[in-house]
Amino acid sequence: MPEVKALLVFCEGAHDVAFVGQVFKLCLDFQKVEWKFSEYPAPFNSLFKTSVQNHAAKDLSLDMTHKFFLPDCVFKKGDDLILVFNSGGSSQVDKVKKLLKNFLTLLSQSTVFPDNSNTIVTQAKYLFLYDADHIGTKALFSKIKQDFLIIDDEPTWSFSNFVLSNNPFGAIAKDKAAYIWSINSENGTLEDILLPMFEKDQENLIEKATNFVNSSVFVWETEHIKLKNRFAEIAARKKAIITCAGQREKTGSSMNVIIGQAKLISDNTFLNNDSVKAFVGFIKQFAAI
Repeated sequence: MPEVKALLVFCEGAHDVAFVGQVFKLCLDFQKVEWKFSEYPAPFNSLFKTSVQNHAAKDLSLDMTHKFFLPDCVFKKGDDLILVFNSGGSSQVDKVKKLLKNFLTLLSQSTVFPDNSNTIVTQAKYLFLYDADHIGTKALFSKIKQDFLIIDDEPTWSFSNFVLSNNPFGAIAKDKAAYIWSINSENGTLEDILLPMFEKDQENLIEKATNFVNSSVFVWETEHIKLKNRFAEIAARKKAIITCAGQREKTGSSMNVIIGQAKLISDNTFLNNDSVKAFVGFIKQFAAI
């Protein structure tokens, strides 16, 4: 039976998913796939089908129909499979842990019970992506260690000092890793990486969008007395600029659609961005792809 290696990537939000998707497509030559549940390798075929069945058995309201925890996008190259999830942020730890608990249980059984799949996952790795925000990489790495120390009531994922010496934004501990979006490791968000790329390729457009966002139409508390609020406002303002700039190409669309589909950042700019190259190097080091 054909075997594949899987990398499960957990992002904080939809625009992180779009950015990571661009990295896998443009920088690592992966192809996006659109599969039915039955076409996934074991144990994902069983995991996703069971997830939907379990939800369907409940008396759900209509606003819950989109909340099945399934991958937002899937990429494949050779025997490497990438599944990118929108976890909803660092406050959604329990949701991620439940998925991992179910996956690990099925993974141990899949060699014997592949549930009619023609392909099987024989190796899996896990990557957690977060913004540094006002917290910084050091504190976030500590939080991630604590959050995912115990899965299925067993301390199966032991941690030691795992921050990389060659990249302060990345940390690796055997089959799991974390990466923090920042430009100085002390604070910041993915928008600090994205906006300069938009500015490089769309200088005039971004200037006009910035002028609009900075106008009296909106109020941005970027000097808020509380550090948490200050960085949230700074990130929100940058999101607004990027979203505003993309409205001609993708009218009415959200930031994740603009990042993934508007083509306002050239391939050359994306591929040669220092933060992108650092993340690509980290992915290669961790996942060996």
